[in-house]
Amino acid sequence: MAAIAVTDDDLMAFADGQLEGERRESVEQAIAREASLAARVTDIREQNAELRHAFDPWLAEALPPRLVAAAEGRAARGRLLRLWPAYAAAASLALGLAAGWFARDAALERTGVPTTFARQAAITHALYSADQRRPVEVWANEEASLARWLTRRMGTQAHIPDLTALGYTLVGGRLVAGNEKPTGLVMYENADKQRITLQWRLAKDAGAPSGEAAFRYASENGVGVFYWIDDDSAYALSGPLDRAQLLAVARVVYGQLAAPAPPAGGSVPKPPAEPLRPKG
Repeated sequence: MAAIAVTDDDLMAFADGQLEGERRESVEQAIAREASLAARVTDIREQNAELRHAFDPWLAEALPPRLVAAAEGRAARGRLLRLWPAYAAAASLALGLAAGWFARDAALERTGVPTTFARQAAITHALYSADQRRPVEVWANEEASLARWLTRRMGTQAHIPDLTALGYTLVGGRLVAGNEKPTGLVMYENADKQRITLQWRLAKDAGAPSGEAAFRYASENGVGVFYWIDDDSAYALSGPLDRAQLLAVARVVYGQLAAPAPPAGGSVPKPPAEPLRPKG
């Protein structure tokens, strides 16, 4: 009997324990025959573990008591209504709970806890920097092609800073999904195999007059992030460095992005200062 071709969907289902019966046996046999398939399953499981590590704490959060009380009150009143109004009330309640629950991000943001770009940058850094086999889509030996590809896909000029003077060499880059716009990512690594990433995407209000640029700092599960907005793009530099070390790298990155090719005799723009407190 001819071997059945194994697809990526098969491998992902196998890694998640969702294959049964003959199909599972076929995939197991294919994995035993081909080392590349076994490596792919290992990669999938490692990425799943990283995602669980990043998101499980959020999933485990309890709903605020006021929302639970509101739900219980609506449910009790709904039992007194006829069937179709009860469905409508339940739908309205679901929308209200969702709005209130996700609005917690806005409240956290006001207290100085980043919940948008900086948090996404930290999670994305943790996910890809831990991948030893395929952390990037385009490797450093194709740097020029990488810059052209990211420029075309993101709609803004991609400049890739040179951090060799700081002991970090380019690993490569990739395109990652953002909440609203695609995000470019380039990764660097030092001699100790410590990785940092620079991510950027078009700012939400691109083209609108911007205020004074300032570095903002956030920390997520041991990943430090310095982030800022300059012209039409938002940037985030992430890594397992202490605040002072990461700020030093961020200033070098900012200087190269602000003036990738300064004219003869010209000066590199001064990087923005870090605020004394996180944005409130």
